[in-house]
Amino acid sequence: MCAWMAGRAAAAPRGPYGPWLCLLVALALEVVRVDCGQAPLDPVYLPAALELLDAPEHFRVQQVDHYPPANSSLSSRSETFLLLQPWPRAQPLLRASYPPFATQQVVPPRVTEPHQRPVPWDVRAVSVEAAVTPAEPHTRVLFHLKGQDWPPGSGSLPCARLHATHPAGTAHRACRFQPSLGACVVELELPSHWFSQGSTTRAELAYTLEPAAEGPGSCGPGGENDPGEQALPVGAVELRPADPPQYREVPLDEAVTLRVPDVPVRPGQLFSATLLLQHNFTASLLTLRIKVKKGLHVTAARPAQPTLWTAKLDRFKGSKHHTTLITCHRAGLTEPDSSSPLEQSEFLWVDFVVENSTGGSIAVTRPVTWQLEYPGQAPEAEKDKMVWEILVSERDIRALIPLAKAEELVNTAPLTGVPQHVPVRLVTVDSGGALVEVTEHVGCESANTQVLQVSEACDAVFVAGKESRGARGVRVDFWWRRLRASLRLTVWAPLLPLRIELTDTTLEQVRGWRIPGPAEGPVEPASEAADEAERRARSCHLQYQRAGVRFLAPFAAHPLEGGRHLMHLLGPDWLLDVSHLVAPHAHVLDPRVASLEDGRILVGREPGVTSIEVRSPLSDSILGEQALAVTDDKVSVLELRVQPVMGISLTLSRGTAHPGEVTATCWAQSAHPAPKQEVALSLWLSFSDHTLAPAELYDRRDLGLSVSAEEPAAVLPAEEQGAQLGVVVSGAGAEGLPLHVALHPPEPCRRGRHRVPLASGTAWLGLPPASTLAPALPSSPAWSPPATEATVGGEQQVAGSVGGSMRVRGKFERAEEEARKETEAREEEEEEEEEEMVPAPQRVTDLELGMYALLGIFCVAIFIFLVNGVVFVLRYQRKEPPDSATGPTSPQPHNWVWLGTDQEELSRQLDRRSSGPPKGEGGCPCESGGGGEAPTLAPGPPGGTTGSSSTLARKEAGGRRKRVEFVTFAPAPPAQPPEEPTGAPAVQSILVAGEEDIRWVCEDMGLKDPEELRNYMERIRGSS
Repeated sequence: MCAWMAGRAAAAPRGPYGPWLCLLVALALEVVRVDCGQAPLDPVYLPAALELLDAPEHFRVQQVDHYPPANSSLSSRSETFLLLQPWPRAQPLLRASYPPFATQQVVPPRVTEPHQRPVPWDVRAVSVEAAVTPAEPHTRVLFHLKGQDWPPGSGSLPCARLHATHPAGTAHRACRFQPSLGACVVELELPSHWFSQGSTTRAELAYTLEPAAEGPGSCGPGGENDPGEQALPVGAVELRPADPPQYREVPLDEAVTLRVPDVPVRPGQLFSATLLLQHNFTASLLTLRIKVKKGLHVTAARPAQPTLWTAKLDRFKGSKHHTTLITCHRAGLTEPDSSSPLEQSEFLWVDFVVENSTGGSIAVTRPVTWQLEYPGQAPEAEKDKMVWEILVSERDIRALIPLAKAEELVNTAPLTGVPQHVPVRLVTVDSGGALVEVTEHVGCESANTQVLQVSEACDAVFVAGKESRGARGVRVDFWWRRLRASLRLTVWAPLLPLRIELTDTTLEQVRGWRIPGPAEGPVEPASEAADEAERRARSCHLQYQRAGVRFLAPFAAHPLEGGRHLMHLLGPDWLLDVSHLVAPHAHVLDPRVASLEDGRILVGREPGVTSIEVRSPLSDSILGEQALAVTDDKVSVLELRVQPVMGISLTLSRGTAHPGEVTATCWAQSAHPAPKQEVALSLWLSFSDHTLAPAELYDRRDLGLSVSAEEPAAVLPAEEQGAQLGVVVSGAGAEGLPLHVALHPPEPCRRGRHRVPLASGTAWLGLPPASTLAPALPSSPAWSPPATEATVGGEQQVAGSVGGSMRVRGKFERAEEEARKETEAREEEEEEEEEEMVPAPQRVTDLELGMYALLGIFCVAIFIFLVNGVVFVLRYQRKEPPDSATGPTSPQPHNWVWLGTDQEELSRQLDRRSSGPPKGEGGCPCESGGGGEAPTLAPGPPGGTTGSSSTLARKEAGGRRKRVEFVTFAPAPPAQPPEEPTGAPAVQSILVAGEEDIRWVCEDMGLKDPEELRNYMERIRGSS
């Protein structure tokens, strides 16, 4: 069809109207092109409920324009979920239910990189040391179970075994996760022969998880062999020959620098501070005043070069502080040094010792005040003082590590207005593998507050809804005393506006489907039952279509370094279903036109145009909007698509796009039903506007559903347990049994033609007979001989019948006999209202629209052609001879040019005219001034023919020339003198012609100037 129309467009006319016709044809082709690539009908799915249990934070996800998924059908449904918190306290369950049937399964373990293997725990491994030396040959790794707080006594926590692999061998050690923190530390001592004397080597670290052994805090002896591909990587650690000491240098003045150790010290530990002098230092006397608090003592002062300097130590005790005065004298002359004057060399060593008791296990600081004094300088000059704090702790603290329950955060605060928090706990790792939580004297700061914020107590990071964007790997810094640590998280932010998807954006009235409405007028308590039924029937009105509503949003993270390249959660083609979050903030602008039920069903109320809006709970901004229309056009329910459900089966699978991706697929079981087994019926309504809707979208009170079976007492109505329609099989034969389901209006609105089913569908329980078709059974109660019927949605419920067998066949069949009987029933009814008496018009398809457009274009082209012909005729009709009377026997008029010399014949004609009746007066139309007189031809006898002739004769010197005579034969007027011969032609001179004759002659001779025409007329009169 499209190729034919394209050929017609190519063969467009090439005349003056051709371009316009081509344009109209091109517009028509744009309309028809939509039908050439028309998409199929909306897919269907089994409306079973899929939900996650014991998963505190999760989302349904779907691909763009792929809902339901391609693998969904009338008997199956597939959904994809995203678990954000990787593993709660108990493994989550996924439940599938279609009342009264339900099933559930445990969600399979997540898949981890790099081997794509499922593991039952979500573990974060942090290496404490980046390098080790022979002096400290221990490497430590912290293992943390993310997701939640683990209560004391959790005996199901596993063990983590650390594997170190080096070219010289392997080493293993394990630890068991402890409750509350859900963490443990493995401290593994590396063999001494792994350390090379002259170079740095590397050891690869990996870990495995294994069940804990019996007994508190014990792990099994396994894992001494190479774990191979089962181990998960941690990283690498460097093995250095020696580790340079950690120092910090602070200048005391321009020439003296203080070098102090930058590590915590233990009680009873001896440590030293070093003073450095520049080579150009010339003073011979130097005094160093050191003030310390109790618990710290200066034990000695040792010159680095005793031959050049001497040191004297004096101690002064106070109530709060101890003061030590060190006086240094130059002992001899300095030998010439070829090094740079700005270079420094060691000058003095000062030894300190820490008392054994620090008053507790928590680390404390000991301030030390340093002050240089020179001869002639004020002893208490503040400008030369420097305070150095020594961290003293009874524990050998190796690192500060923040523990977060999650490493990524989906920021839904802009949609809900509720801040989201991720708890953070700070712990220190001690030598020996001990973990201690730190809660006091903690500092923290977020590197980007536009993405993520941190609480004042440094115990959580959060988003409040005012953040402008997301980011991947945003950093939050923590510090405690001199220890610092960083935590990196990924924040996914929604990209606005929201995407609001409706299964149908135009809701129309359903023909014949009337539902009860509010009763009009007061209710009389003494009214009879018949009057009450009549009143309820009058309150019924037409049902509008309903549509499902979903609110979707893509989530993305911006790059930290800036730029426009976004990283999407799961991928750019995936959307998160946020309907459960934004439904309280969604509403219809005009509630008279439509309304939202439960935030997921759109119900039409009255004709109009409106939209669904989602407003921000934090401001008046609009997060998303979708227009919709409710019209009074009528649609019909074409058929019911029926799917029997005798059980639910479920399968789960893990995805690879995200560790928390889970896909669930459920099917309707169709096994051979046992006696007294309940069978639920899933229904889909197919409308004439090419839309499909599950029966679950409509109120159960508005659905009058009936079930018919061929065999009596084959089925019984089931107790309502949430399903739209269900029956109980009381007996199942070897052959299949047809099951007919019909849709009626509710019982209060069934009167007249409304008792006829709106639509019906047929399903088979078991295999249908190969030689016979499905028996056609009427759905109306008036046509039920041996068969019985089950009704749902009305006020009555009688026994129904449905058979069951192995499989379902012929779900969409509809018997011709049933359709014929329904048609006859409609013709016999006389109580139909006015809007129901007209046949339900179906929606015009796109192909029909295109054909109508082409037909209109062809009509316009024909009209243009006719207008063109009329214009042509009107343009040249002025050159036609004047109209004369036309008799029934008059000949066809002709125009003649007479070339002759018969003067006698001309005189005879003129004499004949001179004896006629008196001439009328007229003006020559060729003259622009007044009109001259011209005789007119008297009417001739009836039935005769007369002619008007114009004769022009000119005489020139030398003789007589030929006369030119213009003769026009025309039908004679109705009145003619009786003496005129009938068959002779009448010759009329130009002097007696009408206005049109003179105008025609004048214009044909080229005489248009009024003066020339006047002279010409005078010459004609003179010659006559």
